[in-house]
Amino acid sequence: MGEPLLISDGRAMGLVDENARLCWLVAPRIDQPTIISGLVDEQRGGGVELVFPDSTTVAHRHREGTMVVETDLEGPSGTVRVIDALVVPARGPVQAAWPGLFIRQVLVTEGEAEIGLVTRLRYAYGRNAPRWRTEGRKIIGYGPGLTIELQSELPPRAYGADLGATTVLKENERRLMALRWQDPTNKGTDLRRTVEETAAFWRAWGSTCDHDPRALMLKAMMYHPTGAMVRAATTSHGPGPAADGRLAWMEDQQRAADAFRALGYPGEADYIEQWIARAGDGGPVRELSGGEAPPEAKVDEIDANIMVGAPPGDARGNIPYLPDLLG
Repeated sequence: MGEPLLISDGRAMGLVDENARLCWLVAPRIDQPTIISGLVDEQRGGGVELVFPDSTTVAHRHREGTMVVETDLEGPSGTVRVIDALVVPARGPVQAAWPGLFIRQVLVTEGEAEIGLVTRLRYAYGRNAPRWRTEGRKIIGYGPGLTIELQSELPPRAYGADLGATTVLKENERRLMALRWQDPTNKGTDLRRTVEETAAFWRAWGSTCDHDPRALMLKAMMYHPTGAMVRAATTSHGPGPAADGRLAWMEDQQRAADAFRALGYPGEADYIEQWIARAGDGGPVRELSGGEAPPEAKVDEIDANIMVGAPPGDARGNIPYLPDLLG
């Protein structure tokens, strides 16, 4: 426990902390402005939060062989498991224009529990809150550049710009909620099925390497529409050199391809090398299509030292997930 855990669908990425709070979410693609950035500013950055009074976290992990996050919390009258995922279809990660879906299940594994679910979206590093509207049976959040639909088995109430709901669950009862985006067909989703389909994809993909956690993390950090590897799921934050980890650092790409090949995944290795060839000569940091990275800029709205875009030279980010994986 301690560090937030990564969830990914190969396009969007998020982080879930040990209190079962979705504290970071960038969608529909990882290099865009955030939807949730509570990781770096708890007050202004937003989050999807579980309210379970007087509870203590007893486990926080990726479900074995998957990138599905499970957090177990124990309260005075029962134990709750929160299951979070960015949904990956059974066929694998999809292209950029396909719908995306974050899904959360809350399951009481023992006793009973009074729980609440709170949705606090804050677009663009806390600059904007969504305008929520009820349209028929749908709850739609309108924000700059992205519309998000909230699906929930708990009917939410509005609290200013936020949405919340409470209920009491008995042992083996569960409730689900989801955030979906880029869904021009406006079709609903079977929320109870999608998490298990996502877990099944990761288990099937990981069977080649006996579900090596390093391989799963590498796969999760690939931007699937192009084959670029991001350095981290986050912007820079905190003290130290400033760099946006959500870009493609050229020095990481061939090393990642070599790591995939050594783990038994020549297809992923070839895909990265094709991206390297398309990117060609240029600077040490690229955007995810291989072109010139955006200029470095500071985000003033967040109460933290947030830098987005590429720094000059070869400065490094302070959350080096990919270099750590590559050794």
